[in-house]
Amino acid sequence: MFKVFKQTLKVQVVNVLKVRTFLSHAYYCNEVWDQRFQDSILEKVNLDELYNELEQQYQRTRNINAVDVDVFAHSVRDESYIEELLDLLYKLRMSADTCNTLNSTSHAVIRDFTNFAKTDQLLQTLDDRLNYGVFLDHYTANLLLDTFWKSKDYRSGARVASQLMLQEDFNHPISSSLSLLHCFKFLQNPSEWPQPPKPEEPEEEVRVRVKYVRNPHDDEHFDLKDPHRIVGKTLIEIARPFQDSLNRSFYLLGVMLYKPDKAVGVIDKFVKDNVVVYKNVLSVVPEEALGTFSVDKLQMESVELGILEDNVRTAVNKMSEKDIAVQCEAYVRWEKERKEALENQHKRLLAMQRLSNIEKLQKDMKEKEMLLWFFENEEKIELEIEAKKKEIEASKMLRRGPKMKEDEEEYIPPEVYKRKSV
Repeated sequence: MFKVFKQTLKVQVVNVLKVRTFLSHAYYCNEVWDQRFQDSILEKVNLDELYNELEQQYQRTRNINAVDVDVFAHSVRDESYIEELLDLLYKLRMSADTCNTLNSTSHAVIRDFTNFAKTDQLLQTLDDRLNYGVFLDHYTANLLLDTFWKSKDYRSGARVASQLMLQEDFNHPISSSLSLLHCFKFLQNPSEWPQPPKPEEPEEEVRVRVKYVRNPHDDEHFDLKDPHRIVGKTLIEIARPFQDSLNRSFYLLGVMLYKPDKAVGVIDKFVKDNVVVYKNVLSVVPEEALGTFSVDKLQMESVELGILEDNVRTAVNKMSEKDIAVQCEAYVRWEKERKEALENQHKRLLAMQRLSNIEKLQKDMKEKEMLLWFFENEEKIELEIEAKKKEIEASKMLRRGPKMKEDEEEYIPPEVYKRKSV
């Protein structure tokens, strides 16, 4: 019996190790995150009613409030509301109030997509920054990178790392080390990245007159589409601040993928500075790229690539407790900011209502005054009517301007004869 128990325990330990991630359960702060439903505001939210109200408001005014979208994002408990959430995010980006978007909104959206395993939709939303305005911070990037590492989805992990590259933000040790690991794993077994659908070409050629032709432009940053170039630039940004052999090797790898024409210059510099490069890092360079340069001049050594995972663990041990404390404080601060934003919105609505009531009262008083003092002000009213008629006639004359000009051009003057002298 003891032997069976021992074998069962061994199997359980092996299963736990198989699904082990770099970040601990405490790092996810799930218990603190779920406490948002205890908030007096969020616990009373009816998502169907709130969505319909915001939809009607947008149809009337072409504007919705950022705090209302934040409340909706924090109140989602069912994946059936994901489409509504995306729709509200888009409408908010089209509204004037998008500049007041709360910091907690992006966090809540990323949490919602992650909890319901909507990986593809989340990555598409992150890619479409202009229309949805969802951005990563260090904490949410770490959660996504750790989640994708657990599922061995290295392509999605590399796409998350590329988002940090576009934001030019690799200042967090966990984010940078996990991004480096995902990018390398992706290059070991690369696959195509989803591309936005191309517009349908018309069957017949249609020529349209335009004011000017926009010249093709590639900023080599946001316009990057090739996954190898994107990963290459991501590796460059991660490794740039460091001077050790491992990061120098990944920097060279990034240059080979991003701008192969500049790899020769980097190689020559490394040879001049006696930089040691790890050959198993460069082993993932595509064969078609190797023909443009030679690495024979470099000082090549091998390294155990398990050091990449060791670097992640070192960063986690160093930063995890601090990150957890900072995020828990952020949840408390965001709740306070949300309540303040709702109070300010309520005050604005009350002020707008009072102004509307005053304007309506002034209009009613003016109409009553006209009825009560009609005979005393009859001459004045007639003069106002005459003045309005003249304004209408003047506007009509202005509209007839070109026509009158044509009439003048067709005018033939009469013949003039010289008077005979007497």
